[in-house]
Amino acid sequence: MNERIALQNQYNSQQTQLNQCSWQLVSLNDKIESIKILKGKFIDLKNDLLDLKSKLNEESRESHKYWKGQLLQDHNDLFKSSLVNGSLSTYIKNVDRNLDDLNNELMRLQNEVYSTEGLIGKIKSSLNWIATKLDNLVN
Repeated sequence: MNERIALQNQYNSQQTQLNQCSWQLVSLNDKIESIKILKGKFIDLKNDLLDLKSKLNEESRESHKYWKGQLLQDHNDLFKSSLVNGSLSTYIKNVDRNLDDLNNELMRLQNEVYSTEGLIGKIKSSLNWIATKLDNLVN
């Protein structure tokens, strides 16, 4: 009888641990999905900003029928240096840094999920680390 109670207690304890791990995995997967959505929005934002920068560069090279001379040149130089190559470029770099941070957090959470999968999970974590580093280099 004592052995049965001990085994039942052990079973209940293991079941509780399993439930906790399952809830933790659900929570991690929810966070992963949220970060993926946010990452997509940041990628779209960065692409929009790069398009805007390209259009502003084109605008700074446009000639104007009634606006010529040094005043136009001074305007275009200031426009390009302070807006296009200044604050807009800084903003794009900040978005890029945030994208890198999102990639790193996504990798961390995914690796936490993989840590529950034994040897295969360790291999997935290694592949995930390499893929994240590559993604951070090219975005």
